[in-house]
Amino acid sequence: MNPLKQFNIGFVGLSTGKHTFSFEVEETFFSCFEFSEVRKGELQLELLLDKQNSMLVLDFLIKGFVLLECDRCLEAYRQPLDVERRLYVKFGDAFAEQTDEIVVIPAGESHFDVSQYVYEYIHLSLPMQHIHMDDNDPGKGCNPEVVEKVNMYLEKKNPAGADAGNSPWQALKGLKFND
Repeated sequence: MNPLKQFNIGFVGLSTGKHTFSFEVEETFFSCFEFSEVRKGELQLELLLDKQNSMLVLDFLIKGFVLLECDRCLEAYRQPLDVERRLYVKFGDAFAEQTDEIVVIPAGESHFDVSQYVYEYIHLSLPMQHIHMDDNDPGKGCNPEVVEKVNMYLEKKNPAGADAGNSPWQALKGLKFND
């Protein structure tokens, strides 16, 4: 069975008004996307669908955590996520993405697949640097043995004061300009 099938929302039979859908986003979801930065996680998706005569308004509420690899110590850590996004789905002649928040689908469609949007919203909410954040202190939860090894390597590569004479800026210090 396709794990993304549940994210294909049938809206034709729904009455005008608000409807709620709940999903669990886990490892099987992320395995469907080949280049996913996230491989595991436990997220709850609450999808609020407001069906109107001319469009659908989808509110995505995603809460939980994903497992990421720390950029400093390379160990897995839990990254909490709390995402709120809104998507407007209009009806028109052909499929088109007008903006990041407005999508046009053909008027004859009966289902709308939200899996790609869930995937994108999760990945867009990830921090740029993946670092342990224990007690709001970056790197505090890192493996101390790995961090010590990295620091030892950096000290061997750049001993204190070694780069003062080899600096590319050192050659510029002797230049004199005449006004």
